[in-house]
Amino acid sequence: MAYFTYFPVVNYDVRGDKNDIRISTVTNILARVRKKLEITNAGVFEQYFINDGDRADTLAYEFYNDSTLHWLIMYANYMTNPYYDWPLNYNDLNKFIAKKYTDVNGVNHIYDAHHYEDAKGKVVDQYPQTFDAGGFSEDRTGSGFNAISNFVYEEKLNDAKRTIDIIKNEFVPQIIREFKQFIIE
Repeated sequence: MAYFTYFPVVNYDVRGDKNDIRISTVTNILARVRKKLEITNAGVFEQYFINDGDRADTLAYEFYNDSTLHWLIMYANYMTNPYYDWPLNYNDLNKFIAKKYTDVNGVNHIYDAHHYEDAKGKVVDQYPQTFDAGGFSEDRTGSGFNAISNFVYEEKLNDAKRTIDIIKNEFVPQIIREFKQFIIE
C-alpha cells in the first residue's frame, strides 16, 4: 500500500500568484492519524531494539518483506517525525550534543553538570551542597550524588527511543484497513 494513496485531497493554488490563480488538486500530506487503535494486547506486538544503521524502511522489509510499510513501524510507535522520534546513531548523536551544548561532558564545574541524581537514580532538585561554618559550599565528597553530564543525559534520552513495538505480521492487514478508515474520515 502506498502511504499517501488514501490521504484526502484539497484544492490549492500552488503558484501563489494573485494575478494568475490556478487551482490544483493536491494530496493533503499534512493529514495526521494518531494511533487510535484500542490495542492493549501485547500479543499483537513484538519488541525490537533499534541498532545504529536501522531505519524504518529496512525494518519494514525485514519484518513485512515490504519497505513501503515503513509508516507502519512509525505508526505503531506514535512516531510522527522521523528526525526527532527515531534514535540517532552514535556519530549523529555526538554532533547533535556538540551543537546543543558548549560543554559536552558538563562536569568540569559543579554548575556545568546537566543535573544530579542520588544513589537510586532519582533527580536531585539542586546541586549537592554541604553546610559548614562558612555557609553552603559545593559537595565534592561524593556523598551519594552523581553528576550527570550533558552527554550522558542526551544518550539516555536517545537510548530510550531504541526499544520499539513491531506489529506482528498476522495483524498487519487489520491495521492497514483501520488506518485507511481513519485517514478517510
